[in-house]
Amino acid sequence: MKSKKGFIITAGVLAAITVASFAVWFIPQNNQSSIVISNPSDELDALIDQQKAISESDKIEFDKMLSGQITPENYIAIAEISSGQIRSIIISITEPDVPEQWMQSYSALADSLRAYNTYLRETTVIAEKLKSDPASDITEDKAKLEQYLTQAQDSLAASNDSRPA
Repeated sequence: MKSKKGFIITAGVLAAITVASFAVWFIPQNNQSSIVISNPSDELDALIDQQKAISESDKIEFDKMLSGQITPENYIAIAEISSGQIRSIIISITEPDVPEQWMQSYSALADSLRAYNTYLRETTVIAEKLKSDPASDITEDKAKLEQYLTQAQDSLAASNDSRPA
């Protein structure tokens, strides 16, 4: 009697597992969720504020590196973290479901962030150069940095100019 009862319970559990396994295969896996932004203006302002905080911090750390207060290795680590944060913001801009009239403004902000991320990569090139030779001439490199910052500022201005009224 006990073995018959155990057999029935075991068979029931195996049947439940089998049914559950097949159910997983038949459930559609194409569930794409999208983030709907209820207030695009406030969201855009928050993203711009995040970028400004990151850029201000990076400028301070880059200046510290140039003045010898931190090592190039430390700056590279800081710049890599900042670059990851910028990439995260770019992803958050490209994924949400933004109303059509805000698309141009969000796109211009993404361009600004990409230009700033290029700036960060170039600062790490300078840091690598200073790491290998602290007496390196970085005058041309610093001029190139200004171009990327100008491009980032121009794209940010375009984002602000393309905001709906």
